[in-house]
Amino acid sequence: MSAVTILLYQNVMEVDSGQLSAHIISESNVTEEQNQLRSLLERNEGRALGLAGGFTLTGELAMLAIADKSTIVIIEFELRKSKGNEHDERPVTLANKVDNTAARVFLTQNLLRRATGFLYAFDIAPIALALSQTFDLRIANAIDVQSAGSKTRAPLATIKQAVGDLHHIYGENIDKVFRDDTITDHFLAAKNGTSSLAQRAWIAHYVSTIEDRPAQVPPVDTFRLSDEALEFLAKSSKDSFQLEQKKPTEVTRQFTTSIDHTYNHINAQADRYQNKIRKGQHQRASIDIGGCAGRGFTVDGQVTRSQGRTAKLATTNSLKLDGKSIGSIKIVGREDPTQAEVQRAQKVLEILQGLINFEHDNPWVQLIFSSSPRDDFRWPSAWTEEANDADVVKFHADRVSRPLNPSQTEAVKQMLQQSDDGRLTVIQGPPGTGKTTVIASFVQTALDGGLSGIWLIAQSNVAVKNIAEKLADFGLTKWKLLVSKDFFEYWHEHLYTNIRANIIISEDFSAPGFAKELQSTPAILCTLSMLSSSVL
Repeated sequence: MSAVTILLYQNVMEVDSGQLSAHIISESNVTEEQNQLRSLLERNEGRALGLAGGFTLTGELAMLAIADKSTIVIIEFELRKSKGNEHDERPVTLANKVDNTAARVFLTQNLLRRATGFLYAFDIAPIALALSQTFDLRIANAIDVQSAGSKTRAPLATIKQAVGDLHHIYGENIDKVFRDDTITDHFLAAKNGTSSLAQRAWIAHYVSTIEDRPAQVPPVDTFRLSDEALEFLAKSSKDSFQLEQKKPTEVTRQFTTSIDHTYNHINAQADRYQNKIRKGQHQRASIDIGGCAGRGFTVDGQVTRSQGRTAKLATTNSLKLDGKSIGSIKIVGREDPTQAEVQRAQKVLEILQGLINFEHDNPWVQLIFSSSPRDDFRWPSAWTEEANDADVVKFHADRVSRPLNPSQTEAVKQMLQQSDDGRLTVIQGPPGTGKTTVIASFVQTALDGGLSGIWLIAQSNVAVKNIAEKLADFGLTKWKLLVSKDFFEYWHEHLYTNIRANIIISEDFSAPGFAKELQSTPAILCTLSMLSSSVL
């Protein structure tokens, strides 16, 4: 690819930044003596630079933008077409024939591991991990800009906090710039899509020049991680990226609607939980308005509030809704990440920043993700001593509420073991083979033996509810089921009628006695995503 230069103006804040030049160079041209990248790096030695990444739909890093106050250099990486990214519309390169070793050594020495000067980026973790998985490159001294800003990690909130009253900010433009970081077509990117990528890098650099707090954030350094740990984190990040891309970008639904004449809002009521409208940071509404003689039109809107079955929507042009009929409502844009997704991303970032010792702090991680049968794995000595001192709880078939077959009995006995060689039990079986009965039999035996601290976790609310109902069927009462208010109230309360006394709704987690109640309850049930709650 020959070099491409684009002249542009930033449109995210009212600051005289002048004309910006964005230069796109291919990875194979990085080591040329005369190019914009070398010039950019040399004149900013020891100074901050902004970074931004552009990704393929399958999570590979397609472009990397590096910026100072007036220049953005965008490296287009040469990717092979591989299984899973055949729909990448960028032209196939000769990456399998071109040796880019020298280019990547140059990038590592002069940019990714520069001796002085930090690299600033919004959402640096996905960039760092994609560099590793796609090109086996590492990065150091990289600052995650949002770590110094708003807890929401929303770029707009972070930028507002950094800029303060210095300049007027164009929030809608910032949202557009950060809405999508995928690049699917090289030619479109060179003409249009590069503008967002270039501006993201420029904004990251600009924030570093006016705000001191980012410099206090622990830098990301992937050089300190083992190959095994980095490979696991990179794959996890890429899997999450691909799942995010599978979320629908447009959803059209029919709702029962009414007009709030006082506030000129639309009330839209959903009939199913799956159709519920949520208030999303990067979403807008397209509302069909009925007109006279069958003539209608469409207006843009936004969700101002969402609670239970009802969402309130306002039109962006303040259209008077008196006498209007509302048709279908289309929600454009992906839903915000769930609490569990946000927490997962945060933990990955903290590992990259060195705040969590991923490879040594958690023995379960070592056993399941970071060890092989050849490793001389050892459980913490305190765990071993505690297990040796504990009374062995024995299984008695006549003391459980349901008869078990031999394989079920063996499974329960294995689950009751507290020795080092019995800490992990995997039970596999098709539906209807009694796995839930095994769980309930284990809980009943464990509670009778005085054990506590039992957490029963499943992927879905339905699976957790099935376990809870089985515990109730066994006559067990010393357990609590934690349920999200959003899922329970207005939608599924009728499903929990028989076990309502054992349920704690998420809005009650802040109650004064919640922590004590949790500690005194020997068995707790919840979904995997519920574990991401900061209260737990």
